[in-house]
Amino acid sequence: MTKRISIYEQLKEMLKHKKEEVVTPSEMKEALFHKYGTNKDSVILSDYCYNRSNRGISFNKHLFVYLNYGMYKYIGENADYNGLIYARTRNSPDDQVVGIWTDGKKQLSINKLLENQEFLKGNYIIQLFEEYMDILKFEMNVLGCKATELRHLIGRLGEFFCAIHTKGKLAHVTNQHGFDVISNGRRISVKTTAQKSGFISLNIRTLDQFDDIFIVQFLNNEFHLLFYASKDQLPKGRIYKQRLEVDLSSLKQEQLL
Repeated sequence: MTKRISIYEQLKEMLKHKKEEVVTPSEMKEALFHKYGTNKDSVILSDYCYNRSNRGISFNKHLFVYLNYGMYKYIGENADYNGLIYARTRNSPDDQVVGIWTDGKKQLSINKLLENQEFLKGNYIIQLFEEYMDILKFEMNVLGCKATELRHLIGRLGEFFCAIHTKGKLAHVTNQHGFDVISNGRRISVKTTAQKSGFISLNIRTLDQFDDIFIVQFLNNEFHLLFYASKDQLPKGRIYKQRLEVDLSSLKQEQLL
């Protein structure tokens, strides 16, 4: 009698020539069913992820990186993976960080993670900055997009740049009203522009919700700090439709913190 191989081994065999490729659950269910007669409902790719831990499943077999619902990147077993591990705990329906991979070694100790959470945040922001920069360069150099057309991406990179420069922490809510980073107890509003000239715009209704202003300019594929000081030191601007507009040219003469 032929011994039936596990789903894990079936996946390895089916994907042995597809390293770094993105696969879907539906195609893998079909493939395993046709080759091995495997019950499609038994094929759950998230049980074999590096960055996801499913409740009730031993977290010791890893083949995929979960990208999105219905998208998994196959990197094979024993990969030198770096990244956070997520799970949905009994106390929350949302994903929670439960561990981290560093050069293929996993750490699942919640207490250790909590002790080092500030270190992890700082180092992960640097990693995110590098990865977002790669995306930005791809958008510009391969897809032909202009930096001025990538405002959301440029803006998020500016927030990472600020957090790294000030050794601060990102606000818990992206696009939170008022401030984006907290450093030494001070709330910092970050403004990033890819324009050579013009102005930056501030909502006058949220001026009381931050302490300092951090203005970054993206030129020649680099981020440059134009201004970092208390909001009271901002050059005079003009009010237009509930917005304070400050000319970029006036910022270049201002002293940085």
